[in-house]
Amino acid sequence: MPKKPEPVDDLLDALVWMRRKAKRHEAVDDLIDALMKMRRKAKKKAKKKVAKRKRPAKKRTKSRR
Repeated sequence: MPKKPEPVDDLLDALVWMRRKAKRHEAVDDLIDALMKMRRKAKKKAKKKVAKRKRPAKKRTKSRR
């Protein structure tokens, strides 16, 4: 099943298209860099949040000797 595109992906596509059409790329490049930085930060934060979830405690069993 293909991955559902996010609105951020559409925005990035639009910015890349704008960059191709623009005569001066600096302003658009800054926007793209800022958006990618925010995206990486959000993914990192989401990953941490998932890792912090409590896992069910394992049942302790008496060891047999």
